[in-house]
Amino acid sequence: MFSFFTKNIRFKDLPYRTDVHSHILPGVDDGFRDIESSRTAVSMLGEMGLTRFVLTPHIFPELYPANTPDGIRERFASVLPQFDGSGAEFRIAGEHMVHEAFEDAFVSGADGALVMPGNQILIEMSYAFISRNLKSSIFYLNSIGLKPVLAHPERYVFYSRNLLEIRTLVEMECRMQLNLLSLGGHYGKTAKEKAELMLENGLYTYAGTDLHGISQIAMLENLEIPKRLVPAVEKLIEANDSLF
Repeated sequence: MFSFFTKNIRFKDLPYRTDVHSHILPGVDDGFRDIESSRTAVSMLGEMGLTRFVLTPHIFPELYPANTPDGIRERFASVLPQFDGSGAEFRIAGEHMVHEAFEDAFVSGADGALVMPGNQILIEMSYAFISRNLKSSIFYLNSIGLKPVLAHPERYVFYSRNLLEIRTLVEMECRMQLNLLSLGGHYGKTAKEKAELMLENGLYTYAGTDLHGISQIAMLENLEIPKRLVPAVEKLIEANDSLF
């Protein structure tokens, strides 16, 4: 029970059990490098109550040519037994960069995607430059039965704090995923302000850690959320849980 006089609520006191965005799968991108670090992270997060993970390695042929759907599935299958005894559950998906040839990966339909539960696909862009084909890609994904989820919209510098562009994407049936550390200012003041505004306006569907390293776990442990935003964050937590 939170005190009436409490201004902020510690994130670790909320029932966050399911993460929809992380780079814990080792050795595939700029996230965790080895299975030992990944296992340590899962253990530390488990102590915070986090036991269900949608693993979302980057999928961008230009930077990670080996990260094909089949390649990532094989890597996932090879390391999954090493998490035995952790008490954690895992699903494999991907964080798909919207690049110039993005739609070409799906010419045969949804088979070209690593999707989240519910046939949802996590997408991202460069933080500095908008993908010119973002809207056409959102339309195309919906047309083939994939439900796009835009990762960390608050971090994109080209989206203003009036949220008009983000509202347009939501109206196009693109869901939004909050990076929790944005609420602690980890990505800067502007990202924090936009995250709070988006929460207040009910524009997010899910919340994720976007975990890339063990040092970020301490940031999560120390994260405090303004009390006025806790109901909105709890709603995202419930949505996360519905995926398992």
